Amino acid sequence: MSSAAKGTFVTIMARADLLCKHASRIRKKSDFPTKVALLHAALATQVAAWDAYIKALSLEYFRATASPTDIRFSAMHDLLKVQLESELKKFNTPNSDNCRNLLLKYTKFDPWPNWFNIKFDSSIISSSLAVRNILDEILKLRHSFAHGFAIPANTWNMDSSGAATLNCKILSETRKFLVQMCERTDKGLASHIAMQHGVSKPW
Repeated sequence: MSSAAKGTFVTIMARADLLCKHASRIRKKSDFPTKVALLHAALATQVAAWDAYIKALSLEYFRATASPTDIRFSAMHDLLKVQLESELKKFNTPNSDNCRNLLLKYTKFDPWPNWFNIKFDSSIISSSLAVRNILDEILKLRHSFAHGFAIPANTWNMDSSGAATLNCKILSETRKFLVQMCERTDKGLASHIAMQHGVSKPW
């Protein structure tokens, strides 16, 4: 069982998969600019899926913890939710710090301890710090081409000459990474809600 927010993530991620599928079919050098555009759009959509997930998950917390019969609690609960909804309108960079700050502020849930032992580029990343760094690198890569800059070279997106690149294999890795991040965050918040409110896990 998983959150409704994860369902939103999966739906958006499917769009990224479709863009990547179209890019993989392009072989002619003359069509290379189109392939690059599709790959960039696919990564942007993957990031959009993560962004939408974090936003939806923070709101789902309030649905899962609502207690209409407790008038005093409901008043505070609803006020905090209104503040969250206002902040979400300005939330557009779902990097590791911003995700943690948002969830901590409104749900008291710290996702960082759940972000470990995640597979990326054929390696298991056991360190939460290293996982956070990769998430931030993905966000910076997406930010670079969205604003017309050259894409940065990380250890996971360099070709044999050391130049920064983006291809379907790399996008497959970023996809699997974000899926694991979603799963870990989903399970972590469900356990947090159960402990925080003394109830069974909401999903």
